[in-house]
Amino acid sequence: METLREEPAKTPVARGPASVTRVPEAAQPSARSTPKLVAGLMVTTAAFVVLAILTFVPRLRPSEPVRLTDAAVSAWDAGTPSALSTVYARDALVVHADGTKVSGLAAIVADAKSLGRDFTIVRTGDVSVTPNGLYATATYRYAGAGHGVGVLVLQFDGGKVVRQWEYGLPPVTAPARTPTG
Repeated sequence: METLREEPAKTPVARGPASVTRVPEAAQPSARSTPKLVAGLMVTTAAFVVLAILTFVPRLRPSEPVRLTDAAVSAWDAGTPSALSTVYARDALVVHADGTKVSGLAAIVADAKSLGRDFTIVRTGDVSVTPNGLYATATYRYAGAGHGVGVLVLQFDGGKVVRQWEYGLPPVTAPARTPTG
């Protein structure tokens, strides 16, 4: 059997005088750094506010092509000569989805009147405008002697509609479905 022996205790080896290394405290903020930081944050915030305003304000005031597109849809909805003459040029051309061409303001007024008193039309969705502002497209929904949807393409010149193309399916004559609860 083995006997356990105790190991002699080790004595520390002297390495010289002990020294304490002080960790420097965090530097106190200088009086100049805090105002610079605050000023930088204020400038950045102001820049974002200006950017938001420049982005949002144009949406409050529609561009001329969007205004003319809405006016054209409203003029067809009203079907009156005064409404149509404020939007369409005297020599305007309207091309319906079935290919029928209606040329001149007087013919456009007669065409709008022929749709009947029950005819209604509303723009749905946004208006897309070309970068040069000469063309706009919009979707619409109509009802009256049938109902349906379509796409409207308008060409502008001198603050008036000079050409209008309509794309869509022939009107549906069955009653529109109503949502059920």
